[in-house]
Amino acid sequence: MDVLKLLELDPVDVKGHLAVWNGIENPLETFFDGRFEQWQQAQTKRNFGRNFIVSLIKLPGVCQWLFVGVYLSKGISSSSSDGKCHYYDTELTNIGESLIGRLVVHFKRTGRNSYPTGETLSGRATIHSILPEPMAFQDFSDFKHVCLSRSELEMLYRHQYPSWKTALSSVSGVYLISDRLTGKQYVGSAYGADGFWNRWAAYANGHHGGNKLLRLLFNETGEGGFSQFQYSILEVCDIDLSKESVIEIENRWKRKLLSKEFGWNDN
Repeated sequence: MDVLKLLELDPVDVKGHLAVWNGIENPLETFFDGRFEQWQQAQTKRNFGRNFIVSLIKLPGVCQWLFVGVYLSKGISSSSSDGKCHYYDTELTNIGESLIGRLVVHFKRTGRNSYPTGETLSGRATIHSILPEPMAFQDFSDFKHVCLSRSELEMLYRHQYPSWKTALSSVSGVYLISDRLTGKQYVGSAYGADGFWNRWAAYANGHHGGNKLLRLLFNETGEGGFSQFQYSILEVCDIDLSKESVIEIENRWKRKLLSKEFGWNDN
């Protein structure tokens, strides 16, 4: 079924927004965190010149997009001094309200156009599936799959998701911080009370976590130098394992990954 017909929207009134990773942040993460509208309002061009914005976020599947709302475009409220960024005044409508985060749309994007007109969407944007519940930040599953982006880490601590807090507090071990832009790595360890949860709080709240070379990076680049960081777990240990034993395992991983020679470890 045609999505615009489902939403009872006239194509001439609609501008689509095919939201994809902008090189800094994944729009799906902003949706989970309740910041999508704010993220969408900042545009480098005058993209929202029609009454309604139908917002769709790219999903991992082929030609699959998550419907995240129909927004009323009230025009540009302000622009940056250099004219390179425009800030739109928008308002989430109640059109398709019950389908937000649930409706998965099939649409094959042509080229790199992220702002198709309603006429382009009409007949081509169709229902793929409707989820029973709105898509949300996933509950903790297992340690081997832990691989968090910078924004996901911040979201985790901002919302204190119970399944994650319980799991990360229950073990000690060794973790890896990687920069997806440069490939540089830092190997660290978590031990003592609340294990990984306690250690990673220092990164979520303060970026460098007190590490010498990461602190230098923060002094040079500020928060921007950490935007493409990801946080993963290399090895899990019993929460009661001694500090000395965990550090011994940490040192083994440093040797394997050459993080002292080519990364941010200095000892």
